[in-house]
Amino acid sequence: MTAIIILNWNGANDTLACLESLAKAEGDFRTYVVDNGSSDDSLQRIEAWLGTHPTFDGRLIPLDRNYGFACGNNKGIAVAREDNPDYYLLLNNDTEVTPDFLVRLQEFAIAHQEYKVLTPKINYFFDKHKIWNCGGRLFFGFRKYFYAGSYDSEVKENGYINISFVTGCALFFSQEMLGGEDGIFTERFFFGEEDFDFSMRMKKNRQKMACVLNALIYHKVGASINRVLYAPKIYLYYLNRFINIRLNLGKIKYLFWTMLNIPLLMYYFHKSTGSAKLTYKLVRNLLKDARRKDRVTYDDFKNLLLEKSYFDFEI
Repeated sequence: MTAIIILNWNGANDTLACLESLAKAEGDFRTYVVDNGSSDDSLQRIEAWLGTHPTFDGRLIPLDRNYGFACGNNKGIAVAREDNPDYYLLLNNDTEVTPDFLVRLQEFAIAHQEYKVLTPKINYFFDKHKIWNCGGRLFFGFRKYFYAGSYDSEVKENGYINISFVTGCALFFSQEMLGGEDGIFTERFFFGEEDFDFSMRMKKNRQKMACVLNALIYHKVGASINRVLYAPKIYLYYLNRFINIRLNLGKIKYLFWTMLNIPLLMYYFHKSTGSAKLTYKLVRNLLKDARRKDRVTYDDFKNLLLEKSYFDFEI
């Protein structure tokens, strides 16, 4: 049996559409919807859907507050583990699946037991033949997706692709990956970075990962990503990344990686603020924070994006 864990936070429309697609899926699975402290009517709507689909093997797990992506998924894994599944699949709520996607993943996992982590091919929901990613590869603290923006007809590999990066959008792994732990993500980062950190640990531990090309899901990428350049959001994203790289690469590599990324930081901050003075302040502040912090908490997230009280200067 595969435990499918879906994290919901004020996103009932997407979550219910995801559940509708899973209701048509083949294979042996149980679905755990973890509500991450929603403040809307998500709980009632999801509970109502489960009540009107009695043949669907699903369970709603309400959390008392928003624990973030990593911790929320880890809490779902801990509950699902009580049912002793063979495999787990972390699935974004803004995805919809094809009927045989899970069977394809399960078949591959059984036939290729050396691969402990898998992902399906993930296409765009609103352009279903266009690929969002087929996993990717990590190199020196950078990530590159395979076939991002390409179309199905352009994929050259047959069967599967060896990967060293897997997105948290659809992460399939075997029970043995948990070991003695109840979760799979670090909880250092409240918002973002968990899949990058996970992939770095898998690469360091020489764990084999693959994208199974005949397993297909669709991701409503635009529903969860705001592409507008906004300085606090850029700051949060890179603060996560700088801390993660510092903790994983060591001093010398981190310094070199930092030098490579400062021009990019300056470009994004200047494009966002239009001010060379603010750009300098933001870059200096971020480098200082990345040296002294070993995690990015909910308070950091709240002060940066919600209350806008993180900095002692105006943006």
